[in-house]
Amino acid sequence: MKMKALALDLGASGGKIFSGSFDQKKLEIKEIHRFSNSPIHVDGHMYWGFHTIFENLLAGMRMAAAEKYTSFAVDSYCNDYGLLDDSGQLLAPIHTYRDNRTEGILKLMDGVFSPVELYHRTGNQRARFNTLVQLAAQRRSIESILLDQAKRLLFVPDLINYLLCGNAAAEFTIASVSQLFNRHDNDWDEDILQAFDLPRKLFAPVVETGTRLGIVKADILAETGGRGFDIVTVGHHDTASAVAAIPVVDDHFAYISSGTWSLMGVETDQMITTDEAYRLNLANEGGVGGKNRLIKNIMGLWLLQECQRQFCETGLNLSIAELDAMAQMETPFRSLFNPNDQVFFDPGGMIGKIQNWCRLTQQPIPETPGQITRCIKESLALCYRETLEMLEKVTGQKINYVHILGGGAKSDLLNQFAASALQIPVYVGPFEATAIGNLCTQFMARGEISNLTEIRSVVSASFEVREFVPQEASVWNDAYQKFRQLS
Repeated sequence: MKMKALALDLGASGGKIFSGSFDQKKLEIKEIHRFSNSPIHVDGHMYWGFHTIFENLLAGMRMAAAEKYTSFAVDSYCNDYGLLDDSGQLLAPIHTYRDNRTEGILKLMDGVFSPVELYHRTGNQRARFNTLVQLAAQRRSIESILLDQAKRLLFVPDLINYLLCGNAAAEFTIASVSQLFNRHDNDWDEDILQAFDLPRKLFAPVVETGTRLGIVKADILAETGGRGFDIVTVGHHDTASAVAAIPVVDDHFAYISSGTWSLMGVETDQMITTDEAYRLNLANEGGVGGKNRLIKNIMGLWLLQECQRQFCETGLNLSIAELDAMAQMETPFRSLFNPNDQVFFDPGGMIGKIQNWCRLTQQPIPETPGQITRCIKESLALCYRETLEMLEKVTGQKINYVHILGGGAKSDLLNQFAASALQIPVYVGPFEATAIGNLCTQFMARGEISNLTEIRSVVSASFEVREFVPQEASVWNDAYQKFRQLS
């Protein structure tokens, strides 16, 4: 008998709902609903349209009613949160992690709590999008009073689960990236909360990945049809779910979860918070099955998505496939830049930002869509190589291959660039790794799959993986030396 589950994979540009059927050997997935998720701009700030997100989830559940699924789980981007009042209603719209309220906050935080000590306690990278940074910014704003009025703070996927079943809980992987969670104590860090004047009562109990939170509420069933189903925690941080779905061959691998961000890392059994890891700003994040994910955030396809939006504004409605085809016709390594320069974090004017970076470093200015696309993807691939060297240095392990997952893996151009830049094989797929990891973890929570190793065996048996081999080693080695000098 096939077991069925439903998954919402909520990303920073859109959401996807999949059903999954598991027959004890293979997983089959079916896309049910897809919707856009663009930030809303109000009075100079950026917010998520959470009501629209939830309405799209309910619409997807109505579409999936005939699937007769018996459990549901959600994964999403991390760090963003909603504040609930005593009646369980949102007190205010949810800020996005790219909102400008966090500008300059990191320096102010350094005078409150040692950044090195923060790293040793939480393992989290130094980044302005962290939940702690957002909360520190809120404490210094007109919205500070909301922190005192609120009964509960919930991260976006935890908030969705609360609305579905009434259980307010924080899942481990999403809590682990907040810069508020002490990985040694496996709980919210009381010293950090006190230092930043954050009420302890806001923070929900942290539960393990694969916890059954409860049965969906009757009013949700009445609105969506179907029969009762369980609400289950999976890797609520979408990268945690994606990494769970890597069909690995051995232990000496790295991964790139390729999408709006390129999240490149390795799995370890314990956190690594050495001086070198801190200097390189490597993040330690909780993983499915109790693993630690040591990763580097790379700006990713956000760079191209922003340029694509600008092209569209000028009447050039170009797909990624069309941009890749144009890029292949352009001169290799004409212009390169550091994707992790903070100038690229904020939305707007991305083409001009890249052009100005090249101008300041005395390189040819990329002008055409093809030149801009090639510049972005070559720079990303070379940044992957730099990150690979960081990970090998900090872990002391040689990495034999890299696995690329997610929507960005659909770009054969970037996949080949990655293999050639890294000079090791790159394996690609599955594209919907995050939803697959979500679904498999639901089946693990129900006892149908025994552990993380078996999840990966199921994924390997169920989905195609493609290999890209390195090419033009000397050319890419020369380009890497140029890239290192520029960055």
